[in-house]
Amino acid sequence: MTVPVQSTNSPPSVGRRRPPAANEDSGLPENDENSRIDPAFVTALRTSITRLARAQRAERQRDPQALPVSLISALSALQRLGPLTPTQLAHLEGVRKPSMTRALAALTERGLVIREHDEYDGRQFIVRISAEGLTAVARSRDIVDGWYFRRLRQLDQQDLADLMRAGGALVRLANETA
Repeated sequence: MTVPVQSTNSPPSVGRRRPPAANEDSGLPENDENSRIDPAFVTALRTSITRLARAQRAERQRDPQALPVSLISALSALQRLGPLTPTQLAHLEGVRKPSMTRALAALTERGLVIREHDEYDGRQFIVRISAEGLTAVARSRDIVDGWYFRRLRQLDQQDLADLMRAGGALVRLANETA
């Protein structure tokens, strides 16, 4: 299946940077005749995913009660994985412990997480998501899901069918990078 790199409604890519040529320094694979991956497709995919991520963040932030993405991300990790130490959560979120400590203080102050002493190590504490935290995560997801539903309804049937077929591959791609 051939995927168009640019829709007919998109402005021409005049002045846009082309991907660097494949070589040992760029990290890009050699583009030989057996390659199934068009570098222009990779650029279009990256750009599209980045723009979608920015747009969904902007949609979430339109809600006056919205939490910053970093706090929603920490809450989502606690929802998915259960109680964790601040160090574990910082590692999972890819931040330093002092940053996570500040985030957890903000979440605790809002009643979105609950701090408890670690029964195995009295010097540490663990955090778990509260009922209010679960509600905040659900609200954030509802806002973004609603935005996606509105956008997807604007697509024609063929584009929607193509996206639905590609959905599984996108999920696998995202899960392999996490």
